[in-house]
Amino acid sequence: MKPKSATPENYFILVTGVPIKNMKELANALENMNGWVFSHHVNDSRNDFANWTKIIMKEYELAEEMEEMMDPKEMEMLILKHLVNKYM
Repeated sequence: MKPKSATPENYFILVTGVPIKNMKELANALENMNGWVFSHHVNDSRNDFANWTKIIMKEYELAEEMEEMMDPKEMEMLILKHLVNKYM
């Protein structure tokens, strides 16, 4: 089973304009993400990554775990662990 990708109209578009199609791409983006980019999408008032994961990718449990995360490395590791457990 292969991880699913969002349809083009549902790609996550980072504030920098970079499109993200699936959870693997999100984990890869988080690996080297600039602090201001992460803070734009994840802060005290919102978590765009968790919302996209829940609403578009339908990964409800993963999204719930992501909701409270304020660290890109921690979020990256959580997503990678999820992918390994689900697809390997």
